Amino acid sequence: MKLKYPFMSPKLEILPKEHKDDVRNIRNWLCHQPHLPKLTDEHIMLFLHSCYYSGERTKTTIDNYYTVRTQCPELFSEWNWDLIKSAFNIYTMVPLPKTTPEGYHILLYRLKDTDPSNLIFNDALKTFFAFNDVRISEDGLKPGYVVLFDMKGLSMGHLVRVTTYMQSVKKFMVYIQDCHPVRLKGVHVINTFSLIDRILSLVKPLMQSDLIQLLHLHSDLSTLNEFVPLELLPADYGGNIKETEELHNEHFKVMETYSTWMEQLGENFKADLKKRVGKPRNQLIGDELEGSFKSLSID
Repeated sequence: MKLKYPFMSPKLEILPKEHKDDVRNIRNWLCHQPHLPKLTDEHIMLFLHSCYYSGERTKTTIDNYYTVRTQCPELFSEWNWDLIKSAFNIYTMVPLPKTTPEGYHILLYRLKDTDPSNLIFNDALKTFFAFNDVRISEDGLKPGYVVLFDMKGLSMGHLVRVTTYMQSVKKFMVYIQDCHPVRLKGVHVINTFSLIDRILSLVKPLMQSDLIQLLHLHSDLSTLNEFVPLELLPADYGGNIKETEELHNEHFKVMETYSTWMEQLGENFKADLKKRVGKPRNQLIGDELEGSFKSLSID
């Protein structure tokens, strides 16, 4: 059965003429990378676009992308549809229908079920990655994304559970910063509260300076308006579009159309690292930060 393959959006059927040589150069490079799977021209174009058409950055990102997805099977394989369907009852993941004045798409994430005992962190990350892959496939090439994380409902109980998955947190940060083929334009944490400093103490050691510059904290929505016009938000945030829950339910139906692809993803988005030509690259995912995690306190 032919998979519904992300990054094969009809919007990319005709490649931009000015970048055909860029695609050809990456295609030629891939011919000498036997450890990497075959990529369509549309998929190559996605990586080029996310790397602002830098050939070297694109090569590194493609290699990172498949290497990390291979090294982290606990996060990138066995995307069982029943698991993801259940996760959508615990976490809200919503693409907002209107873009910012710059043309950036807005993604909103928050807890739907605030009971810490229902947080299974690796399952949450699987669902997050699946959601974002679907969005890339649906959106095609876009100027960028602005991400909103709503902290409402987050408690010390959630934080304690997350600290038992610090290696997964590290892998998440590596993937988002070094592999994910999108242009990230802003990360806004809204409804912050006293725990935010403890949360940041866990993740800031893993953040590159570029990502730190994109990070903005908002105790309420008044300061968010400087970056994202509040009328673009759902009605339950005071905006002019549908309520978050309705948008969430609508996007669940979109996710369902990718269920076959998700369940077969593990065999299609892997590198065969034994076939890598030349010296092995340093592992992107290792244990070198484990000691620093153990030294962090959440008292």
